[in-house]
Amino acid sequence: MTSCVCRQYRVPGGFHDFSEFDQFNAEIKNVDFLREVPVLRTLGGVGCLLEAWFECQRCGQIWRLVEPDPPFKGMWSQVNSEKE
Repeated sequence: MTSCVCRQYRVPGGFHDFSEFDQFNAEIKNVDFLREVPVLRTLGGVGCLLEAWFECQRCGQIWRLVEPDPPFKGMWSQVNSEKE
């Protein structure tokens, strides 16, 4: 399978601090190949953290962005291909 640009955009994982998260959160809104889509199920089902989902317009992969809540470092990760 060919690697899509969305898989190379940012390494999945957490954030070093709130500043890094805030910068990425602002930047991602202007990425032309990602479009924000409704969150179908929040991480852990709690819904108390800011969470946004983005769909790659090139390959259809859904990505999840969750704000940090120390000691949790937040996350940028793929959502299961079944689109949860």
